Amino acid sequence: MTEILVVDDHPMIHEIAPQVVKKVFGDVEVYSASDLNSGLECAAACKELQLVLLDLTLPGCTGIDALLKFNRKYPDTKIVVFSATEDPESIQAAFRAGAVGYIPKTSRPDLMVAALKVVAAGGKYVPSEILAGLAESNPGDQMTQRQLEVLRLMLRGLSNRQIAERLDIAEGTVKQHATDIYQALAVNSRAEAIAAARRRGLAPNS
Repeated sequence: MTEILVVDDHPMIHEIAPQVVKKVFGDVEVYSASDLNSGLECAAACKELQLVLLDLTLPGCTGIDALLKFNRKYPDTKIVVFSATEDPESIQAAFRAGAVGYIPKTSRPDLMVAALKVVAAGGKYVPSEILAGLAESNPGDQMTQRQLEVLRLMLRGLSNRQIAERLDIAEGTVKQHATDIYQALAVNSRAEAIAAARRRGLAPNS
């Protein structure tokens, strides 16, 4: 059976999270831990750990440290940050450390469900209002050099397959770069990404 772990020091979260998780993943086993060490111990005992919901403010460590430790030990497990912290620096650090989603604790249950559906389908999730704030700050700083190369080729009208051939990478890798680009620019499509890039002078059409 698929296993999901909730690591948070607030009892209310351990009441809400299993209900939300089961609406998305169905019949799953949901485990709870209140600190990093017990969370890692619980994860070690799991056989089919698919998802970790992780608070960024655990006792005795920084959230990013906890995230890094989980990601190193369980690289194939999806990690979604579930936190009261909403500042851009923490969000960017979480994604750099391997998170695939960032859900504020102020989110309504239906939004939590929608967020986890995105993650379950293989995507990344950040609330639109937070995403817009990130894009308005320094969108270029959120993209790697490779992602900027992909964006420039998108501006030139190349398809994902053509970009993959040009950069000698897998087409699936191009699609992942595109997803990350959309996230950095706070858009939902290639057309919106191109418009946003031109508007910001981020990747000239050349």
